[in-house]
Amino acid sequence: MFSHGDVILNKDLNDIDYQYHNNIKSQGGFTLYRVISLGKTRMIAVVLTLVLMLSACGQAANQGNTPASTSAEVAKSTNDSVVDSTEPAADAEYWTYESDKGPVQIPRNPQRIVIPVQDFIGDLLTLGVTPIAVAGNDILNHPYFKEALTGVEVVGDDMTVSLEKITSLEPDLIITYQEDTYEQISKIAPTVFIPWGKYDYKERLIEIGKILNKEQQAVKWVADFNQKLEAKKAELADLIAADKKVAIFEIAGKELYLYGSSYGRGGEIIYNGLGLHAPDLVEEVAFKEGWASLSLETLPEYLGEADYIFQGFSRGVEQDKLDILDSVFWQSLPAVKAGHVFTYDLKTYYLSDAYALDKQLDEIVTLLKSLQ
Repeated sequence: MFSHGDVILNKDLNDIDYQYHNNIKSQGGFTLYRVISLGKTRMIAVVLTLVLMLSACGQAANQGNTPASTSAEVAKSTNDSVVDSTEPAADAEYWTYESDKGPVQIPRNPQRIVIPVQDFIGDLLTLGVTPIAVAGNDILNHPYFKEALTGVEVVGDDMTVSLEKITSLEPDLIITYQEDTYEQISKIAPTVFIPWGKYDYKERLIEIGKILNKEQQAVKWVADFNQKLEAKKAELADLIAADKKVAIFEIAGKELYLYGSSYGRGGEIIYNGLGLHAPDLVEEVAFKEGWASLSLETLPEYLGEADYIFQGFSRGVEQDKLDILDSVFWQSLPAVKAGHVFTYDLKTYYLSDAYALDKQLDEIVTLLKSLQ
């Protein structure tokens, strides 16, 4: 979804790789032995039985025969010692999750989770899980997360992470979408790689629910949120006609952008959730990739059909913004003339996780209703 720069690598982790694999064994990842105590009389009986069995086996071997054993017995023996590879077993400390990077053994109930990307934080919070460390630009002061992340460590911003800091926290699970650091991070602790864009926000929440052994909570949240979306759509039904068009527009210095339904900025709620439509040209150029750039002169071409515009500012000096907003190209737009322009806070609308989208839904509906 977002462009990220190089990651700072601070430590050689080959020794940690060795320690991690041994930690799995020491923490109950594998059942190695079972000790049974027998009474004296029973022990003698067992020894005699074993002698007879060994004698019989020896005779069978001399005759070229093999011991008889049913496939059911073999399966039972195997199942007694192997953890289910598709979902957590009730009595297993670790289970095997099939990730896009291959199978990885993860804790059934992780307690020390690190999220070295800011885009998955809200998914954990939605499921009632607080990570011990996160990454993101001034993430602890984010309006949505500030209270929920009290006391949480920061291991980097949106461009760099510290592997040394992550290592020092001794996590038992890491979840990321960063290709650049996956190999290094996966040597610190069990690491699940979820490719960005593979799932929509509902599917991703359920997948993370599986990873955290909280799938039922995730499924319930999705069902409840779908009901909330329907209720909010009903609130707007009599206020905004079905043929009204909504556009998402952003100023980044002297550069201008349009956004679709899959790149944050409220698009998931406006278009997918509430079922509102973008101008035809905006859908044509911005929905496939999630965004598109445009020039100042083409504003009327792309935004002239918009009845409502959600507008954000990401960077640049104030004068750049004023030059654009004072231009004839902007001032001539029907939505601008009608006063149907909403300014969103990019810091909050940048995100598209379940936690953030729930809050954006309330805010967007309130804004749209305020103009009626």
